[in-house]
Amino acid sequence: MLTWGDWMDHPLGYETPYVDWFDILHDGRRGDKPEFVRQIVPRAADDFKSLDTGVDALAGAETAEPGPFVIRSPKFMTNTGFADWWNNRPDKQTWLPSADTFDYPTVEKDAVIIGIIDVGLALGHRRFRLEDGQTRVLGTWLQGAPVDGQGDVPEAAPHLPFGGHLFEAQINEALTQSSVGQDLKAPLDQDGFNRMAGLTNYSRPETERLLAGRASHGTHVMGLAGGADPDTAQGRAFGEKTRFLLVSLPPALAFGEGGTFLDFYLIYALRWLVEVNARIAEKSGLDRPRPMVVNASFGKHAGSKDGAQPFVNAMLHQGQSEPSAAQGVDEVTTRVPFHAVLPAGNSNLDRATAKFLLTPSESPQAEIDWVVQPDDETSNFLEVWCEETSDSAAGDCPLAIELVPPGQAPAREDAGADGQIQELFRTVATESVQQLARIYCQRIDPPSTEGGDVDAVRRFRYLLCLGPDRYRSDIWDNPPSGRWTVRLKNLSPDKPLSVSAMVQTDLPVMPGSSVTRAAYLDDPTYEKFTEDGRVRDTHDYRFRGLFQSTSEAADLDTGEFVKRHGTLNTYAANSTVATIAGYRANDGRPAAYSSTGRGIKAGPDARGAPTIALPTDDGYAHPGVLSDGASDGSVVAMQGTSFASAMATRMVVNAWLTRQHDPYGNIPINQFLAVTAQRQPAQEGWFKSPVEVTKVGAGRVVFDDRRSR
Repeated sequence: MLTWGDWMDHPLGYETPYVDWFDILHDGRRGDKPEFVRQIVPRAADDFKSLDTGVDALAGAETAEPGPFVIRSPKFMTNTGFADWWNNRPDKQTWLPSADTFDYPTVEKDAVIIGIIDVGLALGHRRFRLEDGQTRVLGTWLQGAPVDGQGDVPEAAPHLPFGGHLFEAQINEALTQSSVGQDLKAPLDQDGFNRMAGLTNYSRPETERLLAGRASHGTHVMGLAGGADPDTAQGRAFGEKTRFLLVSLPPALAFGEGGTFLDFYLIYALRWLVEVNARIAEKSGLDRPRPMVVNASFGKHAGSKDGAQPFVNAMLHQGQSEPSAAQGVDEVTTRVPFHAVLPAGNSNLDRATAKFLLTPSESPQAEIDWVVQPDDETSNFLEVWCEETSDSAAGDCPLAIELVPPGQAPAREDAGADGQIQELFRTVATESVQQLARIYCQRIDPPSTEGGDVDAVRRFRYLLCLGPDRYRSDIWDNPPSGRWTVRLKNLSPDKPLSVSAMVQTDLPVMPGSSVTRAAYLDDPTYEKFTEDGRVRDTHDYRFRGLFQSTSEAADLDTGEFVKRHGTLNTYAANSTVATIAGYRANDGRPAAYSSTGRGIKAGPDARGAPTIALPTDDGYAHPGVLSDGASDGSVVAMQGTSFASAMATRMVVNAWLTRQHDPYGNIPINQFLAVTAQRQPAQEGWFKSPVEVTKVGAGRVVFDDRRSR
């Protein structure tokens, strides 16, 4: 028999529920496991002064000022002396070394910078080098590189909390040493270069080796965003004007289940890119940084869909900062407008989002099955958000919730309060119990109301955490797979509640091949296929005769609770970034897996639809788009909106080079890309049905630089 305990207070201090869950689960895991240590992360990209309380935060001390986040990172890649270095750094106005004290590379005054945050970035490819064989990469931060002195490249540094860095001169030296006859234009020993540069590591099971395979996500993105053949006139012209700044994120085990720590590595990555760009400009004698567009082809499914997510909040701060508002360490990041491109997401068909409108009642208004698949070696997470318009600042949640285990009858729905948890137990013996699950309750105010008129929308989030059903622990038991039922009831006496349920991203956490089986929400009214056997997308896209139809596309998202609307990538559902969806190039049909906007209450900093759509598939028989493979000279096809966002990044770069868009002006790249889409006519051979804004934004754009072989 499984039994829920009573709600009880559980102060998180500096941590988030995901971090707390990681701690209790990881500490109780039997057998060999990676060693994690505590590390500090600022709360926003322009708030690095919050690290000044870093040593106290690592010690668990409370301070009056908002402190940094404290995360868990793999020990092999973590600079455990970072907090001490920060608090004792010689120049309190800087994070990275100044241009006067560090050998940053230099750029020409007409260069354009392509910033990429990804994994598996192949620096040695010919398409990422100049005609003379030298690299186009100004610098890269390898966040997952070991820091235990196994080599001088990548170089560990006291100011880096994780991994090490490589700059242009070091990359060129490694390229020279790995080239036949030490001639940069001669063939490259790519495996040797990758090992020398720290791009692959075989000495530890936890470290990176994505480039040892056939395809690599980051290299594919890098090729679409900035790849150019230096042996052609067009490629040479593009390559001479464009440079890369790269951040290679650590291996998946560092992110934790559900992407627990991904936000925090991304916050550091974002800050490193904008600040290194500024330092390079200073070293080059320029009065301001060169234009840079940041491509971050990452995301999560569940979340607030606005600036309450830590990384989204960091991007909003970066995009809204003004030089006059910057102080000390923050000022260097505000000398050029912030430009970023993110994917819409690929979870449109994952049955991972449900919507409810609950009226006051004495009985539960909604039940939905959360299906947990068998043999899952990772935790499963479900976020349940509720919104209530109220002038009350009380910490009580107006939504009662119950998670009913498979095969058991409902017991009762209870509401938690801000900062409380509830735990699920299995009785093992008369006097002993084992835990299986936990529910966290938190009040999370919309960031757009901070310091403004609070009308006030109270938002609460329940985070439902289930341990793996294949798991060995002395503390936590294996919850059963199958249908867990979520029961919801509105406790408000007179106000309706808008409720969203979202299944969180599922990531492997152990070295090697952890078995991840994503859970999903099951709704009997949800239809997976259309009447003619096609995968059912958000809208009906049919051929409607020879002429363009003027009627609206039928909405196929008619399930009672489970929705495709609102599946937009949590990181990309904000006003600061360009959000890119996908479509099929041969007939213009939107990619069914490309996530859809709407369905989320959009505040001033939120987004209800993608910006535009770019190709993610060449055709029905040719899924994916072509770009660089893991090996130099190889071409592979990969599928997803990550690669549409890389194409949009290249569009922005080309617009800057041809002066069609001013990177220092007041027109954001969102608006530029939308206008470009609106001006492009539908292509010959595309289907005639209208395409909805919530699916493709302002429209579909033909990408002229798409590779055909």
